[in-house]
Amino acid sequence: MDGRTSLWLLTLPLATLLSGCLTTGSQNNTGTRIEETPKIVRKEDGPKRNPHVSTEIAFGKLKEAEADSEAAKSQPEAQARLRDDARKAYQQALKIDPNNLEASRRLGQLYAKIGDYERAQAICKKALAKHPKNATLWCDLAVCHKRRHDFNESVRCLNKAVDLDPENRDYQKSLGFTLAWMGQIDQGLAWLTRAQGAGEAHLNVARVLGLKDQVELAKHHLRLAKTSNGELLPQARDLLAALDNPSTTAIRRADLE
Repeated sequence: MDGRTSLWLLTLPLATLLSGCLTTGSQNNTGTRIEETPKIVRKEDGPKRNPHVSTEIAFGKLKEAEADSEAAKSQPEAQARLRDDARKAYQQALKIDPNNLEASRRLGQLYAKIGDYERAQAICKKALAKHPKNATLWCDLAVCHKRRHDFNESVRCLNKAVDLDPENRDYQKSLGFTLAWMGQIDQGLAWLTRAQGAGEAHLNVARVLGLKDQVELAKHHLRLAKTSNGELLPQARDLLAALDNPSTTAIRRADLE
C-alpha cells in the first residue's frame, strides 16, 4: 500500500492409593511370634473403572488453557506438550463415547489451532456424518477451509450454518467477511449489515479492502460508516486519518478473525 502500514485492523489430582495390610500372627515351636508377610493390595487387583467423558474433556480443556497462557507462549516445547496432552484427552473421550459432540469439536479446533487443517477437516466431517444438522460443526469446517484459502467451500459451509441457525449473527458476520474477501463486496456488505448494522458493516468492508490494498474503495466505505445520527463512527475517522498518513500503523489481519 505504497509504504503505508495499516490500523486495521484441571490436573486430575493424583489418586492416592491407600492399601491396608492386615497382619496376622502365629507362633513357631519356640514360641517366637512370626509376622506373616503383609498382603499388598495392588491397584490392578481392584475393580476396573473407565474414566468419564466429562472428566477427559475437562482435563483437555485445562491443558489447552495452560498451553494458551502467556507463560506457555514463551516455551514452545512445553506448549506443544500441553496441547498433546489435550489431544490425548479428547481422543480418550471419543474412545469412550464416539458420538460425543463436544469432544469432536474440541479435537478439531485443537488441530486447527496448531495448523493441522487436514486432520481438523477430517474430524469435522466425521462429526458431521453423525450430527449433520449441527450448525457449529459447519462453521468449524468453514474455518478450516478458509485457513486453507478454499473460500468457495468456506462460503458453502457458512451458508449451511446460516440455513440451520438463521439468527446467529456470528455465522452471518463470518459469511459477510468471507464474501467481501473474495471480492463479492455487495453480498458481503449485505450479510454484514444484517449482522451488525450498516455503519459497522461499511467499516468492516473497508478493513477488508484495506488489507487488499484497495485504498480508494476502502475510503469510500469508511465515509459511509456512519451512526444512526449520520456521524462517522470513531473507528472510521481514525482509519481515514491513517490512510492519509503513510507513517500510521493500521489494519491488522487478526481483526478479521
